Amino acid sequence: MRQGLGGQPGQADALARALEYPYPAYPDAYLFRDGRPEPLPFGVGFASLTPVIAVGSNRAPAQLARKFDRMAVSIPVTRLIARDLDVVHAAHMAGYGAVPATLAPSPGTEVELWITWLDEAALHRMDETEAVGVNYGRHDQDLDIVAADGPAPRTALVYRALRGCLSFDGAMVPLSAIPATGRSAPALSQRDVLQRLHREDAGEDADEEAFERWLLGHIGPVGLLRRRRLTARLAAGAIRESS
Repeated sequence: MRQGLGGQPGQADALARALEYPYPAYPDAYLFRDGRPEPLPFGVGFASLTPVIAVGSNRAPAQLARKFDRMAVSIPVTRLIARDLDVVHAAHMAGYGAVPATLAPSPGTEVELWITWLDEAALHRMDETEAVGVNYGRHDQDLDIVAADGPAPRTALVYRALRGCLSFDGAMVPLSAIPATGRSAPALSQRDVLQRLHREDAGEDADEEAFERWLLGHIGPVGLLRRRRLTARLAAGAIRESS
């Protein structure tokens, strides 16, 4: 395999942001404050905060640091296991090149979910970063909770992809980075998904340099038109689930 393009200035970071989605989770429940995670202290108050399911990257401290850069926040983040749901790839490509996540019904699946507990200002900012009305809609989600390491809300807000769920061979595509049992379809990594899309789009073998060039061509303002064409194709074949 030929060496990829990731050694060139700026490109390595762009490729990593796309390919490493949904980014590493913290080991336990935590408090996101001053741009970094810390162990969740005893006695944190949740009553005035809104529980929001952190589907995909929003569970990761690195993504929260991007979204709340230069904003003073104190966000408790807790973990639970929910029944009959799964975290799957959405039928669109984000501006940074990843095919992001959405929550979908999945009978028999038990999936790990994280909850961000947001005040009004943080919720408003999260709406902005989720492109509500463009890529996602915000909905109430009932939760059948199996276990939790913090509060166990019966209902939480969730951002659900407006274009539906990515479909490969007629099935949804769970994220392999999100722990779950009882899945009805094989889980794939972000690299797996993007490499398949590259092959379908470009008709090329999985040569690393060609793949990275294709991916970089879909990122940021320069990649807007290519990204829109790809998203339209994914949306046309998407699986759409009722609320």
